[in-house]
Amino acid sequence: MQRALWCTLALGCLACPRPVPPPPPAPLDRVVLGNPGDPAWVELQANPFLLTIRDARNTILLQTLEDAGTTPYGTPAVTVDAWEEVTQVIPGWDGYRAHEDPWERATTAVLERTPQGGAVARFDLANGNSWLRVGVEGTRVHLAWGAEQPEGTRPSGRFNKASVAFVLPPDEHFLGLGERYATSDHRGWSLYSYAEEAGVGAGEDAPPSATNPGPNGVSMTYFPVPFFLSTRGYGLHANTTFRTELHLGSERPDAWRLAANTASFETVVYVNANPLDTLDQFTADTGRPLIPAPWVFGNRRRIGRGAVVEGVPEWQRMRDLGMPITGIDDALHFLPHRSELGIEAQLATWTSTLHANGFKIMGYYNPYVSATRPTAAADYAHGRDNGLFLRGPDGQPSLTFFISGVGQEIAAIDLTNPAGEAWFHTLLQRSVDLGYDGWMHDFGEYTARDVTAFDGRTGEELHNAYPVLSARAAHRFWEATRPGDYLFFVRSGYTGSQAFIPAVWSGDPEGSFDQVQGLPSMLRGGVNLGLSGVPYFGPDAQGYKCINEGVDRNQELYFRWLQFSAVTPIMMDQDRCFALTMERPKWFIWDDAFTSAEYGRYASLHTRLQPYFLLLAAEAHARGTPIMRHPFLVNPEQPAAALVDGAYWLGPSLFTAPVVARGQTVKDTWLPPGRFVDFWDHRVFVGGTTVAIPAPITVLPLLVKENALVPLLDAQVQTLAPATVPNVVTAQSVADRLDVLAAISPGGSASLTLVDRTVLQVTHHPGRAGNPLALATVDPAAVQDCARCTVAPTPSGDVTRVRLNSALATEDVVDLEELSVSFGSGPARRVRWDVLVLP
Repeated sequence: MQRALWCTLALGCLACPRPVPPPPPAPLDRVVLGNPGDPAWVELQANPFLLTIRDARNTILLQTLEDAGTTPYGTPAVTVDAWEEVTQVIPGWDGYRAHEDPWERATTAVLERTPQGGAVARFDLANGNSWLRVGVEGTRVHLAWGAEQPEGTRPSGRFNKASVAFVLPPDEHFLGLGERYATSDHRGWSLYSYAEEAGVGAGEDAPPSATNPGPNGVSMTYFPVPFFLSTRGYGLHANTTFRTELHLGSERPDAWRLAANTASFETVVYVNANPLDTLDQFTADTGRPLIPAPWVFGNRRRIGRGAVVEGVPEWQRMRDLGMPITGIDDALHFLPHRSELGIEAQLATWTSTLHANGFKIMGYYNPYVSATRPTAAADYAHGRDNGLFLRGPDGQPSLTFFISGVGQEIAAIDLTNPAGEAWFHTLLQRSVDLGYDGWMHDFGEYTARDVTAFDGRTGEELHNAYPVLSARAAHRFWEATRPGDYLFFVRSGYTGSQAFIPAVWSGDPEGSFDQVQGLPSMLRGGVNLGLSGVPYFGPDAQGYKCINEGVDRNQELYFRWLQFSAVTPIMMDQDRCFALTMERPKWFIWDDAFTSAEYGRYASLHTRLQPYFLLLAAEAHARGTPIMRHPFLVNPEQPAAALVDGAYWLGPSLFTAPVVARGQTVKDTWLPPGRFVDFWDHRVFVGGTTVAIPAPITVLPLLVKENALVPLLDAQVQTLAPATVPNVVTAQSVADRLDVLAAISPGGSASLTLVDRTVLQVTHHPGRAGNPLALATVDPAAVQDCARCTVAPTPSGDVTRVRLNSALATEDVVDLEELSVSFGSGPARRVRWDVLVLP
């Protein structure tokens, strides 16, 4: 009976009317996301397909092309790339060579709105379909590209490469893209993002090209970041770790395109008239730069444990001469092959002695373990037996030959595996146990495309991410071991590295004026990194490679390297000149007394800038604002600013144009609008045009902006680290005094707040006379040590120089005729003011 009832009910249901699904939405001819006048709004058109991104002024920032055909230019396109890996002399060089099928695209789209308030455009292709998803969030425009392809529809394989092209206006320029050495304005170049060993330059007179540096041309860099700033008022980030390409007017002059070695990837377009706002948003999305330990801004030098100068250890000689130096890099290779074995007691004594004398000491690590050096046999066996290395196609550790101290085969620690990272931490602890304060964190670019990681990623997706994982592992180790009191400096990186790294060093540049690998390239590399959200850069001063033949590595080259290094956040000096099978000579710090004195002078400048660097580090952490600031960041409304190559703002108060060419004694540079005072001779320059700055061999072109302040440590400081040896002058031992350099116009004022909350203020009152506090007048030799005193105002260059000192206090106001200077809200100190009053 029950069964019959269920059958009756079932048959009855079959006879009931079924609900009719709603008809699909009618295709849309046009979709608009946002409204005219919004900070960013997007229009999509179905036939022919067009994507247009506008700003609040209705200016078209980005617009796709209508072109059809089988090239990558037109509507979003996909293809099959049967790429090959060409064996390189150095495995760290990218061997990728594309073999692309004809590109597939559709010129029309089906447009739909999404429940989330965005839109999707769907395209029917000959062998599948593709889509574009669009969303707008304030000034961010999110774009996601993708493709689907039924199995077997295309004989050559499945889609594995996507590209989108945009109209290129004649006035658009592109900046950033990581540590790019050969170009500042990237318009006209094709640049890929794939971390690799730097190339070999063709010589000082050879321009950048597709083969200079060799073997792969101008794209070659340890630290790519697929993010750029456009002079049109936007920035773009390709949010993928797959290899990407940007062809910025290089393939055709009226268009540029972005391609990625994957069928699906995302981009974010940041729409802001002020590029600093774009950097703020980009670093908010990808990671804020950390704030390094204060001593990181002291200069550092490569000094071997046995280095002797005039019969005493080299470090001791530097202390005896009063040369400022905070860090020593002894390059002891803890990894990949355990150079510390058997000398642990010597190393503990070495680091203890250096600490007492006010040094921080750095060793050497990379994220690899030697598979062939006997000293690393136990480490390699442990990693192999526990599955802690990246695996090759055979399931065994993937091995790569490279040179790190000596030639060897290495296996990369799998840092996607939590157990692999934990083991890496135990290897890092070995140096800390011996007293080291950090290390060179080398390499990271050797992840092969055919490896597989613990988390399932292959080398194609992991390659660019691996340097980030390596830095993150070191950062996690230090923050758990000694939070905020360490230095490791990397050479390789990618998007997101900035959240973990206290410093980037420039890798292995050529010891020459080579345009793509020598000194000029280092200036571009540091400024481009800043444009990419990475603020803490320093060159390997004098270079490391000496491969260029016939180069005069003379005193001039040394001095120009030294000057540039002094006005980078991270100053380090390199004592080697490596040329594959030999060491080549180059000018050395100890070659004559004049050179030693010049090193001390510029090392002092860098060390004294520490309060300024700390302030700039806080800004970098808060908003992603770099320390080395391309003029475009500060003056985006000036067309000439984007084209500057060879000069930059060092924070808001200083502008510098280091000499990076042989034989140059005058530096021609575009100077931003306003007036500037030469740091050395107090000559006044008027900006908004190109100026010629005298630059004899010992002079760094360095200018102070009108109505700006520069805080400086006492000139006696030898180290930013603590010391127990009594005669070593540390920053802490003279913390009761601060020097402030000011450039003030008539009626002008300037203020600055230090990281210790000290507020510094200078104001000029035209026509005011008198000396309310009756300051004591002293001669220039006595002004360093007096309180409530002044030196009679004197002409200096094009300005009037006024020097006056406060009392030792937590706050003080000092008035002298037309000038009023004050400080407060910070610790007790005596402020020594050096005020340059412009006419």
